[in-house]
Amino acid sequence: MSHIPDPIGQLTPEAQQIYAKIVGTRGHDYPGLFRSLMNYPVLAERFADLGKLLRFEGVLRADIRELAILTVARDWRVAYEWETHQENARRAGLSPTLIADVLAGRELSAEPLYAKVQTLARHFLRLEVVPQPLQDDLVAALTLPGFVQLSVVINYYRMIAGLALGFEFPLPAGMSDPFH
Repeated sequence: MSHIPDPIGQLTPEAQQIYAKIVGTRGHDYPGLFRSLMNYPVLAERFADLGKLLRFEGVLRADIRELAILTVARDWRVAYEWETHQENARRAGLSPTLIADVLAGRELSAEPLYAKVQTLARHFLRLEVVPQPLQDDLVAALTLPGFVQLSVVINYYRMIAGLALGFEFPLPAGMSDPFH
């Protein structure tokens, strides 16, 4: 197993301020991603700032954002990402049935926009070129800034997924792995 040390107990006062800001914007102190990144506090801060923009200050609808995140988590089978976002998805308006369909790997054909969001995510996850008709449809539905934000959300969470898998981030207390 590969783990990055949790440096939280040894942070400098400046790094403690950075971590407090990160935790404050998210409302929780989960083990894993940001604790690992705090081994390089400036990187953690900037990574968190991008995440804050993408999650809390962007132009993309919350349901679309959370569907994209869940699709990344499901397709790469990243329990850490799935478990830390399924409640966000519910709060964003995704129904328990739709979330269960994503978890089961079912296509969301009853929701054409959602199906296109999943298709876009899968193109990025497979490192494929995005088909122009798909891009055009999503730009029409979300605006160009919304489409750009969606694309970055998918790839930001793809990066988190890679880190979570590579360093085997532990699940927060009370969460379980839906993929095992």
